[in-house]
Amino acid sequence: MNRVLDLNEREFGFEFTFIHYEKSPNSLYGRVNELIVPRNPLRSGRTVAKQRFDIVHYTPLSVYAPLFGVKALKTATIHGIEERLFPRGYPLYHLIHEWYVQPFFMRAMDGIATVSETGKKWFIEHYGISPNRIVVTPNAVSSEYRVLSESESSLDGVPAIDRPFILHVSKYSQRKNPEGVLDGFAKCLEFTGKDLQLVCAGKDWDSPDARELAIRYGVSDRLVTPGFISTETAVSLFNRAEAFVFPSWAEGFGMPNLEAMASGCPVVTSGIFAIPEIVGEAATVVGRPDDHEGIGRALARLLTDDGHKKTLVDRGFERCRAYDWESSARTLLDFWRRLAAEKGIVSGR
Repeated sequence: MNRVLDLNEREFGFEFTFIHYEKSPNSLYGRVNELIVPRNPLRSGRTVAKQRFDIVHYTPLSVYAPLFGVKALKTATIHGIEERLFPRGYPLYHLIHEWYVQPFFMRAMDGIATVSETGKKWFIEHYGISPNRIVVTPNAVSSEYRVLSESESSLDGVPAIDRPFILHVSKYSQRKNPEGVLDGFAKCLEFTGKDLQLVCAGKDWDSPDARELAIRYGVSDRLVTPGFISTETAVSLFNRAEAFVFPSWAEGFGMPNLEAMASGCPVVTSGIFAIPEIVGEAATVVGRPDDHEGIGRALARLLTDDGHKKTLVDRGFERCRAYDWESSARTLLDFWRRLAAEKGIVSGR
């Protein structure tokens, strides 16, 4: 959001008000007006309506959003359709919201921003959103994700690592395909005969369910689970890993793939929804997340074919340069300016 505010100050001249439930210490909020609203969506809708804003942007867009009674132009950011891609990973109320509530709210918006062309096409085809009411504002990689010098890339925070390793980063969940991660790693060991560890960083990878799966696939003695890690540790892990494996069942964008690429780590990922669009030819894409043998073979090739590995690393650096926060910020601000002009609202410089 800082990029949006920076660009707006230089070129667009919108006056921003951030709407939220309580004061935030984040310095970002010092750059804008603030409106504190009740958590009840009916009451918060009335509070927002009284401000007579020209445009209200919702993220997330849900039954809790202050929508009711608001006469302003309405836009929203929608990242993906994870609940529809992988329904067994979500409770019933999430599925009802994804199947019925969110599409209804999206059709009521004057504009939608989403993070991929894949998402845009899906919303047009399945929700009946007009193409000229959707813009694509991709995510981009933080500059913190980069290639480190040997002295910078310390793994002191994960002392259990004592061998070359394959890396996975996520909060443990069925959507992230732990079976594919663990069995894909086991298959890689079979194909290469190499002495490797698997580092699964993120919350709950040390849970009983995760450990049971690791035992089932025969890799429990090679599994390292450092839990939640800092960005600094994540960058060090990406720099030191032999490969990053991310065979998710559902992603609206798949940011960890780009974070790995920006850090010089080759990627094996799945061909689900927007992932192939985002990674292009800079990663090995295994078509189905349940193709555990395919995951294992892709990892094995990276470990045994230095030329292939270097090609993916080089392509990864180039691919990351295609995603830029400034460009996405400009797209969103231009979109708001166009919608305002269509409604006869004079705004911007």
